[in-house]
Amino acid sequence: MNYRAFGLILVGIFVFSNSALAAMSSTNYQILWDSVDSGGSDTSSSASYILRDSVGNPAAGSSSSTNYSDQAGYRSGIFDQFLSFDLFTQSNGTQQSATLVAGTTVTATTSGFSTGDYIALVQDLGASQVTAIGKIASIGAGTITVDAWKNNGTAPTIDGTNDYVYKLTGTSAAFGTFSTSSVSTSVIGLEVTIDEDSGYTVQILEDGELRSGSDTINEVADGSVTAGSEEYGACSSDTSLTGSTFDTADTAITLSFQDIANESTLQFNSRNFLTLKTAISSSTPSGSYAQVLTFIASGNF
Repeated sequence: MNYRAFGLILVGIFVFSNSALAAMSSTNYQILWDSVDSGGSDTSSSASYILRDSVGNPAAGSSSSTNYSDQAGYRSGIFDQFLSFDLFTQSNGTQQSATLVAGTTVTATTSGFSTGDYIALVQDLGASQVTAIGKIASIGAGTITVDAWKNNGTAPTIDGTNDYVYKLTGTSAAFGTFSTSSVSTSVIGLEVTIDEDSGYTVQILEDGELRSGSDTINEVADGSVTAGSEEYGACSSDTSLTGSTFDTADTAITLSFQDIANESTLQFNSRNFLTLKTAISSSTPSGSYAQVLTFIASGNF
C-alpha cells in the first residue's frame, strides 16, 4: 500500500550576544583587534545604550579595490553579530544519480545545480545510507566539486547503485511516498558561525508527533528505524554528543530540546546534518503526515 508524502516546516532560532571577543594570539594571550589612541573609553553603557569610543583615529573607515579591503580605525574588526545559523533541507525534486566520487568531486548529472548551492551526497539511499554534505565550489562537464565534505566519520563510497546527489535548499523537507518495503529519509544540513571560544550547540524539538489528523506514526524506541515497522526518528552527523543519543542511534524527536550538534571551539561555517527516517507497517493509515520541527543554535558560555 502507498502512502502520501508529508512536509516538515523547519524553524531556525538564532541566538546573539551584544558582546564580542576583543587577531593576534600566542599560548597565553589573544588580541582580536588593537589600536593606538589618545584616549576614550573602551565601552560605556547604561540600561538604554552602549558606546564604544576613542580619541584620535586618523584615516578611520573602509576602503577597498579589486584586490584588497581595509577596515581602519578602533574596533573596525569587531562584529557584534555573535552567531549565525542556517538550515538547508533536502529537495527531492533535484535528485540526480551519482556514479563516482574522488576527493571533493562527484560525478553526477549537474542539471539544477549552481555554484554556491549546498548539496547532500548519499550512498545506498535508505535505512543505512551514508551521507556527506558540502557547498558547490565549481561545476564541470558532468562533475560537481564542493569546498569540503562533512560526514559522520564515514565517507560515502559511490558505485552508481542507489547513490544520489540532492540540493539542500528551503525550509521544508518531504519524504515522498511511503512504502512498507523501505525506509524513507530526508537530510537537513546545518551551518553555524560563532565568535566564541567555547563553540556552540544546536538543539531540536517537535510540536507534536508526526501526524495526519488523529493518526500518528510511532516514535522509534529500539534505536533503529526498520522497513515494515512503523517508526520515525533521526540521527546526527555529530558522533561525539553527550546530551543525547542522536550520535549513536536513530532517536525519537521529543517535545523537549535535545542536542543534535555540538562544537567546543570557535567556528566559521561549521557544518553538520540530521538524517530523518520514517518507516510504515501494513496497518499504518493512509494520509499526509506532517509536523513542525524547531531548531535552536546557542553559544557555549
